[in-house]
Amino acid sequence: MNTKWRKYNKKLLSIFFICIFITIFFNLLIDPYNIFNIPKIKYINKTKTEKNRNQRITKTVGLKLETKQLESIFLGSSRVNESITEDYYTKLTSKYTKNLGMNALSHDETIKLAYNSISIHPEIKTIYIGLDFFRFLEKNKDDKREVPFSDKKELTLSEINPLILSYNTTLASINTLKNNIIPQKTNNDKQEIFLSKLKQYAGNYTNAKLADEEFSKLKNFEKEMNEKGYNVVFYTNPTHITDLVLIKKMGYLPLFNKWKVKLAENFNYIDFDFANEITTEEINKDTKYFIECSHASNLTGALIIDDLINKSNKIGKQISIRNIEMHNKENQLNIEKWEADNKFWVEKIEGIVKIEE
Repeated sequence: MNTKWRKYNKKLLSIFFICIFITIFFNLLIDPYNIFNIPKIKYINKTKTEKNRNQRITKTVGLKLETKQLESIFLGSSRVNESITEDYYTKLTSKYTKNLGMNALSHDETIKLAYNSISIHPEIKTIYIGLDFFRFLEKNKDDKREVPFSDKKELTLSEINPLILSYNTTLASINTLKNNIIPQKTNNDKQEIFLSKLKQYAGNYTNAKLADEEFSKLKNFEKEMNEKGYNVVFYTNPTHITDLVLIKKMGYLPLFNKWKVKLAENFNYIDFDFANEITTEEINKDTKYFIECSHASNLTGALIIDDLINKSNKIGKQISIRNIEMHNKENQLNIEKWEADNKFWVEKIEGIVKIEE
């Protein structure tokens, strides 16, 4: 009897380990987060539709797996994640960077991520940080979403396990495989996409009030990094002018301008979040510089990298306390000019504001 149970338990255990092995192999083969450099195979894993899932784990593991010498890193929200392309940076500079932008990354976690990144890659020379107006508001300053990232160069079990064996990763692998076999249809109605995102951000801006401590956090961080020999470059992430008009119609443009002044009082930065030829792009099926009103595309990201590296001021503007007031005035005039020429969108935005009220 005992022999039979022993055989049964061995079979059960064997099946268990085989299932684990198959799951690990499947997740590594599909590589849904695109961090293990697995060859991309058409109809299997070529398109990484789930790559932005679980960013707080996948991005940090990707940094630890990176064997190239890094010249820089990019930190910030999903706006950084969507716009900045590591390959374009390398094409332009012949050096390497890592895009560590993550959805709704707070300033506290941004700073923690920077500290841990230079512990793992001490060769890093420049830290680029994309800034967002909404992240400096009291209601949005810290959403308590932590990045479980240690400063040890070696991967920990808690870091690697979720990427090869977890339910979330297995689901991501299944979805990736399905979407490679039968590609999903995407919504190409740009007007609908922009309006949907504007409605979301109207909620983010409600009862807006600046959180003063957020400015000093970044100022002190820059000072400390400079003392250690690292260069910190702050820049504002561009948003489409419809987002700026939404802020204006909600009565917060003076606060938005004050945000930029307070930034300039604490450190110099490059401003991309104002009315210019890119942010006033027409919204239609050919819109290429913005995914929607809040997130710029890789094309815009390439222009941002050009400005940051070459200081060319093609779409950005170098800001200091000396020129910020004039810059804000010019921006307000350009916003008003755009409003006069785009009655359709002004009416749509006014309708969104009325709903919020």
